[in-house]
Amino acid sequence: MSTFEPGRRTLLKASMLLPVAGVLSNSAVFAGETAKSGAVQASFAIKPDGKGRVVSDSLASLSYETGLLADPTFFSPDNHSLIALLRELNPHGVLRIGGNTSDVTTWSEYHGALPAEQAHKHGPQHPVTLHPESLHNLAGFLRATGWTLVFGVNLRVGVPAMALDLAKAVRDAVGDRLLAIQIGNEANNFEKSYADFDAAWVPYAQALRAAGLPLAGPDTGANSDWVIEYARKHAADNRFLSRHYYRDAAPRGSIGDILGGDPGLLEGMDQLIGVADDVHLPVRLTEANSYYFGGRDGVSNVFAAALWGADFMLGLATSGVAGIHFHGGTLASVEASLGVDVHATNDAGELSAKRNAVSSRYSPIAGNVALGFQARPLYHGIALAQRFAGARMLPNTLDTGGANLAAYAGRRDDTMLVALINKDLLLDADVSLQAEGFAIQQLEVLQAASPNSRETAGLVTTPWQGDAANGLRVHVPRASAVLVHMQKRAG
Repeated sequence: MSTFEPGRRTLLKASMLLPVAGVLSNSAVFAGETAKSGAVQASFAIKPDGKGRVVSDSLASLSYETGLLADPTFFSPDNHSLIALLRELNPHGVLRIGGNTSDVTTWSEYHGALPAEQAHKHGPQHPVTLHPESLHNLAGFLRATGWTLVFGVNLRVGVPAMALDLAKAVRDAVGDRLLAIQIGNEANNFEKSYADFDAAWVPYAQALRAAGLPLAGPDTGANSDWVIEYARKHAADNRFLSRHYYRDAAPRGSIGDILGGDPGLLEGMDQLIGVADDVHLPVRLTEANSYYFGGRDGVSNVFAAALWGADFMLGLATSGVAGIHFHGGTLASVEASLGVDVHATNDAGELSAKRNAVSSRYSPIAGNVALGFQARPLYHGIALAQRFAGARMLPNTLDTGGANLAAYAGRRDDTMLVALINKDLLLDADVSLQAEGFAIQQLEVLQAASPNSRETAGLVTTPWQGDAANGLRVHVPRASAVLVHMQKRAG
């Protein structure tokens, strides 16, 4: 189980249940007008010598549909715009290629018999054929980013020999950049029970293991019980355990909902992390984002998502999750994975609007090969959380003062990072930091014109205007986040 103090776990869960007055629809606040409510007085007491989890270097990672590999120019060493964004986000990230389209993908170099393509009520309607050029370019893309790879193979087709041929081709192409092969995507959607999944999975796993290929799984949806059963049966043969996470379905998404938190998330993950600790494996959310069915326009792609993403990641990193792969990509690729054919238009005026128009609603990165790529607000929330890579999370006590406020602290030797995330849309917060022996060096602020803004400058460095003699106080405006850099005092 987590080494984090039980009191902190209770506080984390309680913070997700706080009433959020400011997340109700309020046109004045959404329009950027000043709310009349004053700043609440909050406090954050940190134990600098406490022992929590160390945040993985690969915490911030991404996930894309296998269908995107049908275009060999997307994951290519020549896609400099996307490469630069991945390198800036995390020099040690993990790229997961999978999703619904992994279970309709065939390998062009496999010449054995395949069953007739079955029509499915939901999900991809068109098969994907991978060619060697795509894997060659993918290898160059990985080398250019410095990222490693998790690659999903087709379980639903029921042909282990084809999966073996493709997995070996992936390994031959990317070499030591291959972290793991996953077999099937969210098999809970087409297998009736874990036992049925296991019976289908084992022949694949036996073939891949015999070829010396690294495995991870079960890459299920929100089924932690499947992950636990999988761990008990197959832990020795895996690099990590994995499942997916989405807050809810897109039609039910709203800024109020996303900023209100998910009360059951940490409790469910605690059980899973405990099992993972017992079998000495890390846990990764290999596909995650705000709302499934491609995200909610005006929620998943605006600044509110940045605040949610930073809080979501740091809460899970505190619990012990090693990596979170935010799903994204082009609108066409994600909608195709859901069984919908779309033809995104490029008739928007500015380049930024064009890139947003061709992108899935929840993608942290907008754009395509023709238009280039740009960071969305969620990208900057992910980047904030990634600042904690390598830090040991610290036990603490948070008094929110009644605001929808989250706070996290992590330490590397004599430096400390504190994230103060104010998800309240009405209340500013003046936060008193209590960290014995540490002084504030500088701040980085993440904010936008409004919670539903589609643009943000990202983290902006600013000096701290306080006076240590009068206490370490940091002002956190409503709908913003502040990253506090602290240093141990000499002597």
